[in-house]
Amino acid sequence: MLAGEDNWWPIQVKSYYGVYDADKKVPGQACDCLKGPKLEEWTAPQKAVRPYTIGVSFPHMKDSYWVAVNYGIIQEARRLGVGIKLLEAGGYDNLDKQVEQLRELSRANVDGIILGSVHYRATDGIIAETAAKEIPVVEVVNDVHAPQVTAKALVSFYDMGYYAGEFLAEQAESFGRDNLKIAFFPGPEGSGWAPETLHGFEDAMQYFPGNIEIVAVKWGDTGNDIQSRLIRDVLDEQESIDYLVGNAVAATAAPAIIEERGRTGIGVVSTYIIPSLYDKIAKGRVLASPSDLTVFQGRMAVDMMVRILDGDKPGKDFPFRSGPFIPTVTTENIGSYPYEGLFGPRDYKPVFNLAPEK
Repeated sequence: MLAGEDNWWPIQVKSYYGVYDADKKVPGQACDCLKGPKLEEWTAPQKAVRPYTIGVSFPHMKDSYWVAVNYGIIQEARRLGVGIKLLEAGGYDNLDKQVEQLRELSRANVDGIILGSVHYRATDGIIAETAAKEIPVVEVVNDVHAPQVTAKALVSFYDMGYYAGEFLAEQAESFGRDNLKIAFFPGPEGSGWAPETLHGFEDAMQYFPGNIEIVAVKWGDTGNDIQSRLIRDVLDEQESIDYLVGNAVAATAAPAIIEERGRTGIGVVSTYIIPSLYDKIAKGRVLASPSDLTVFQGRMAVDMMVRILDGDKPGKDFPFRSGPFIPTVTTENIGSYPYEGLFGPRDYKPVFNLAPEK
């Protein structure tokens, strides 16, 4: 099924039901308080009962990852007849800006807010403040602790890191390598996803039969300039590296920097995929990446919000938390994952405001 089709569902998802209790929440995992995972097919609503306006807050729009989420949100909003008012904070370091933007959306009388939080815990207060105004908050992509969050459309980034590690371990073993030195670039340290990719990766690598040394872990915002600087620093500091693993911005930048430093022979694996990285995999310059199917997460977040506004109860009438199954895209199987199916049209430009149908 292509991401841009109006009849894009059903898709296979991993869902959790029940009442959310943040006291039992562990970062990177669905809450133990929820029942699941239930493997099921996602079915979207046909039309919103009323022409709602949904506020959206993203960490940034600096790379194509969030552009793909934007595409999913806008396409589904158009299909359901609801409006969108989208703001972006400009980066994972801009917590105060995102908090103020959430207040701005509340003052704009939106019916609900879809949030891609810049931090796992630091937005708990503003989510509670928003919920107290009877404005539901659906978290998308980035996990949050947030006792008052209404629902979540996302996958486990622990799983994303695990699948990246699983691929790397299998490949290295197939090549007869038994001593690996790895540099890891998770992303922003306080986010609701980057630390969990590292944890998942480390757990997967426990099954590698040889010796593993993670020689560097470098945290930073997912801007290209920051990630490129971190990669150059590590390559200058470390004489021997077998694999560079990390966020999609780092993995996209890595092949050119590796060549620039004359360090051929370093394999690159990503923990998630963006359009520019897809092209690197297709050309064999990056080995693999799991895909969290961001367009579908965006669509599912809109579906959840519309169901909430229409009166359905998350955790009962539909999942409190749900996200697509995670495939691993490699140089060998990329032909099975068309670009448009993962990201939408190549010429898509992000939309920040969409009027609801009258």
